[in-house]
Amino acid sequence: MDDMQISLTGRIAYDPKFWAASDDKPAMWSALLEVAGPPTTGRNGTYVPTRRVEVVAHGLDAVRASQSFHVGHVITVQGRDLIARAYETKDRHDRPVVRGVVQVVAKTLAMSTRYDPIRSHTGDWPPAGSPRMVQGAATPTVEEDLTAPAPAT
Repeated sequence: MDDMQISLTGRIAYDPKFWAASDDKPAMWSALLEVAGPPTTGRNGTYVPTRRVEVVAHGLDAVRASQSFHVGHVITVQGRDLIARAYETKDRHDRPVVRGVVQVVAKTLAMSTRYDPIRSHTGDWPPAGSPRMVQGAATPTVEEDLTAPAPAT
């Protein structure tokens, strides 16, 4: 039973990393999500800060995530564990600096099309790869009524 339930929606900020399974280690996928925080009042009014959360998936979920999710995609994550950790690294001037990261171990990953911009396009119907067309069905035809007046332009 999972005592902790975490759910967040965010955009993948950088190219996700994938490590294939080897020896006794399962496959692992990691992505940095930019998540909108709560509205905050600042000197210049109210703004919404961006939080960065690392999402990690293991096993078959990692393999599917590496095939499905890329930089810029908006995804929804349901997690089962939240880990805050700090590590020491060097900045661009070669000075030691301590950085922190919040990590969520994913239980479920899904594309969140609700928050993606709408993309419309025109295409043929039915699509050329549809089972109906592959089996050799005739394309549908649209008959025009030649007696109706042409629309005004």
